[in-house]
Amino acid sequence: MTSAPPRAEIPTLSDLPLVVETHRLKLRPLTDGDDAALWPYVSDPELPRLMSWAAHRDPSETRAFVAFAKEALAKGSDLVWAIEHEDRLVGTIGLHGIAFELRAWRVDRAELGYWLAPELHGKGLMTEAATAATRWGFETLGLHKITVSCLEQNIGSRRVIEKVGFRFLCKQEDDVWRDGRWHGHLWYELLASEWGDTTRTLRFTRPRA
Repeated sequence: MTSAPPRAEIPTLSDLPLVVETHRLKLRPLTDGDDAALWPYVSDPELPRLMSWAAHRDPSETRAFVAFAKEALAKGSDLVWAIEHEDRLVGTIGLHGIAFELRAWRVDRAELGYWLAPELHGKGLMTEAATAATRWGFETLGLHKITVSCLEQNIGSRRVIEKVGFRFLCKQEDDVWRDGRWHGHLWYELLASEWGDTTRTLRFTRPRA
């Protein structure tokens, strides 16, 4: 596959248009006050069981998360969007670890991460949000590569990743320890040069069972 060279000027994240609207959703950066809407979800022990974070035990953790998101946006390292559906905050999605330079290398990449209110699972909303965030990463931010991963048993997340069109890379056996056991980890990536074909055909490679 052939990719274009990186853009000459590295963009300033906070200078870009950061609000994204889709048919059913609005993605906008987290702001002060969002912790109240997030708390009922992020304090649920069941929500993050297949994710890298733990349920929040105190509202101060949620306020700290919002503060981190704002600070990371200012630094240009992360962009965390609130997902709004029918004028209600129902999840978050983000481009994390945004990096354009690594010493002498240009890398122009980020990692996609997300969660959605459980009562809205199965409606295609997360796929809609992930497609919009990926499009923004390539077409507005100008990334070369976006990666995403999920635990092997996270079937819902795997479906989202595959529907958006990410290419399967590998399964890392016994990669992370949580809840008394080791978990396999599935890794995917997508290049800017693949994005046009992906959005037209939604081709993907499934991991082997």
